[in-house]
Amino acid sequence: MTHVESGINPVGPEAMIPDIYKQNQHDEDVSRHGCFDRLRRDVAALDGRMATARLPLGVESLDSALAGGLALGRVHMLCGRPGHDGALTGFAVALLRRILAQTDEAAPIVWCPAAAAGGSGMLYAAGLAALGLDPGRLLIVDSPSPGVRLAALEDILRTEGLAAVIVEYDRVSQSSDYWMRLARRAQLAAEASGVTGLLLGWPVAASGFDSLWHIAPACAASPSETQSQHTPRHAPWHLCWQVELRHARGGRPWESRLSWNAHANRLCELPRATAADAPLDAPAMLPFARPGRNGPRLQLRELRPSKVAARGTAGQLAG
Repeated sequence: MTHVESGINPVGPEAMIPDIYKQNQHDEDVSRHGCFDRLRRDVAALDGRMATARLPLGVESLDSALAGGLALGRVHMLCGRPGHDGALTGFAVALLRRILAQTDEAAPIVWCPAAAAGGSGMLYAAGLAALGLDPGRLLIVDSPSPGVRLAALEDILRTEGLAAVIVEYDRVSQSSDYWMRLARRAQLAAEASGVTGLLLGWPVAASGFDSLWHIAPACAASPSETQSQHTPRHAPWHLCWQVELRHARGGRPWESRLSWNAHANRLCELPRATAADAPLDAPAMLPFARPGRNGPRLQLRELRPSKVAARGTAGQLAG
């Protein structure tokens, strides 16, 4: 005579667990995952990441590392070692061109350049125009003191209606606590106005900014690497950099070689460089000049093509 006990399947140890217990355990797992997802959303909202507009840069791996693209209405730090001022300026212009494509065409750009004595030279309107940046939109905050420029950063970022703010801090020597306080004030000011800020200079022990980049010139991209159906045959040259994203809020580190087609305003990732493609040490971007400065006071003036000297070395390009 065979006895059959209902509710028990004599196949395998899992069969000894009642179905009602399995269902309860599944519900607990789902509930736990739901709590974690809700906590992540709450933390992201408090951190301001969910409400942050993202600007895709057109490079899939880089946009992924940036959690969807460059955060607008935030402050980003771009660093380059001494001698790479031209490459750093060129990459800043490339990011600026992408930002300007999403802003009001009449909105001005505030640029606080480094002191001429630093060796990087002044901005050259004709060179900027060749890179697709209208010099008539630039307002120059002119001061030879990097401390004065950084002190004015918060007030400038709070000004609504600007397209972007770029500040060069030269070789300023400050503690990490100073940079953290500056980053916090600058981030709050940028969030309030929606203006994106870029800090340019030598590597420092800074933290608190939305992203931290290290830029170096790289070997020029070959035509086979950059040619595509979107690239006109008459495009004169492509700027090329070794780009390292060391920190991105909500993202992850990233490193590769990037080329920029200024004519099409398009970035593309290049194959990893070999030993023969070592980064260049020459700064190089645009023609170079070192005009004098008008005293230590903070001055605001419009950048006009006939009154601005150049940056870079004659006949050379950034990377």
